[in-house]
Amino acid sequence: MTLVPSHFAPQSKETGALARIAVVGRGFTGMMTAIALLKTFDRPFHLVLHDPYPRIDGGEGLAHAASPLLNSRVRDLSIDPVLRDDFRAWLEADGRWNEGVQTDAAAGAVDHAFVPGEIFSAYVYQRFAEALRGRTDVIMQISADSVTAVERHPQGGLNVFSGGERARFDAVFLATGYGLRDGREDAGAQGAAAEAIVIGGGVHAVDRALRLLASGGAAHVTLISASGFLPQPHTAAAVGTVVSDRPLPNTLRGAFRSLREAANRAAADGSGWQGIMNDFRQRAGDLWRGLTPEERRRFKRHVKPIYDSHRNRLPPAQYARLREAIASGAITVRKGKVERIATNGVLLSTTGGLQVLAAEQTIDCRIRSADLDSPLFRALFSSGLAQRDELDLGVFVDRSGRVVNGKDRFEGLFAMGPLGLGSLPDIDLVPQIVTQAYAAASALAEHQPASAHGVQAG
Repeated sequence: MTLVPSHFAPQSKETGALARIAVVGRGFTGMMTAIALLKTFDRPFHLVLHDPYPRIDGGEGLAHAASPLLNSRVRDLSIDPVLRDDFRAWLEADGRWNEGVQTDAAAGAVDHAFVPGEIFSAYVYQRFAEALRGRTDVIMQISADSVTAVERHPQGGLNVFSGGERARFDAVFLATGYGLRDGREDAGAQGAAAEAIVIGGGVHAVDRALRLLASGGAAHVTLISASGFLPQPHTAAAVGTVVSDRPLPNTLRGAFRSLREAANRAAADGSGWQGIMNDFRQRAGDLWRGLTPEERRRFKRHVKPIYDSHRNRLPPAQYARLREAIASGAITVRKGKVERIATNGVLLSTTGGLQVLAAEQTIDCRIRSADLDSPLFRALFSSGLAQRDELDLGVFVDRSGRVVNGKDRFEGLFAMGPLGLGSLPDIDLVPQIVTQAYAAASALAEHQPASAHGVQAG
């Protein structure tokens, strides 16, 4: 589908005269990138959005779009880096959404509330539509074909291969994301079950387990966490950053020792660890860049699970329901690696050996990393356009998402959001993705002077 504004502004309607930009992925990261381009890239362009399975999904930073409640507060979900209250203003302007907003009684203000995923999706799509309507000099095209390769064009720009065809672009933004497994999550019988298994230790897994119990979908849920950790709670009211007056050590061991000590001090004085963690996350990028490859690998093996459990937090009421369900025996938490999923249960590898857990229904809520062995990424790596990071989380990028491939010049390729987790910690969270999207759009504007003409398609 191609959309051409009725009052198309450029002197020529030849699309070949426009800058051509492709965004691969129409989840939250892809839509946010498109919004930033529409609001920041200040010259006519032809925008092509590729994705056979579009959905607003920000990974564990957002939970899942289908879940009743996101695990980020209203105040942290604005898609405008300047208007930080934009999402709140959008909610307050449309009374239809008020019944979906859940505000903790102790917090009071909408800023502190948690909202259903479908509300956030509606907000993002509406802001995208508004940004597109405001650009009469932009042609937008939507493609449902999968992108199988991106390669250099001999005369400059990049070739995108999709649906058996090739098209040439000035810039390509990879926003294939980080989220839940494609396709069906459920195995086994549908409907009420005496025993259900939910695989995953993140916010979405906890949400699914609690919903199964609340709806009568299961009498008992076994929640399998590979690390044994589960998400920790938000505070009742949002807390800001508690800035430490002590410098952060530049080694992994030293940094996390400092974090533990600061959190213990905060717990002792009653202020809570959440503000300390917020400060640590803001300084984590500088720490990460200074770590050796071996320290980064050690972080992935030993530290990441507990770090994720404290940065991806549950709404207070949801956390309370989790603790009650565990205490009552309605939820049993098991630690181990799922080796196989069948219609009647799972094969679980534990420190005590292999175990078979029987269940009438199994729901896989594990978060996956980018599929770096897909045809798209194999083509990128073999051509030298991108380099796999040492943790196999994604590709090397700079802060604006520009792909770093060892070349002296930028070649027009960006890897947005969670694809850059090996380079930028916390780039799977909404505020960080929003900031990066606008930085990327500005970087592209600097890379392509206003006098430059777009490449010819094909």
